[in-house]
Amino acid sequence: MPSIFTRIISGEIPGKFVFKDERWVALLDISPANPGHVLLIPVAEAQYLNDLPGGTLAALGDRLKRLITAVKKATGAPAVNVLLNDGPAANQAVPHAHLHLIPRFPGDHKLVHPKGTPYGDGELDSWAAALQRAWA
Repeated sequence: MPSIFTRIISGEIPGKFVFKDERWVALLDISPANPGHVLLIPVAEAQYLNDLPGGTLAALGDRLKRLITAVKKATGAPAVNVLLNDGPAANQAVPHAHLHLIPRFPGDHKLVHPKGTPYGDGELDSWAAALQRAWA
């Protein structure tokens, strides 16, 4: 069954688009963290970002750069959160890869990154090594 985003992109469900092209669309989030909160959504439906076609991923940088600029210009926000919830365990609500661009203002307290826990003795090196092996 197509995701709600696929249904919006196809016109089956209405959406307020910022732009639409052959690989990416941007539309307003209907429950924004701040006014001007935009979703950047690939036309190709895949739950995880790394499952998207190579051409779609290659086009992401340009679309993201232009959309960040547009969000800041339209909202007057001095900063933007770019968030990706890549899978259900990461709090992904719609099983279709997408990025949130949220305009941020000093003192808005809309999103706060949870305070992490420092690594224990030797853990930083161990995790770095594990990730370096996975990268190779």
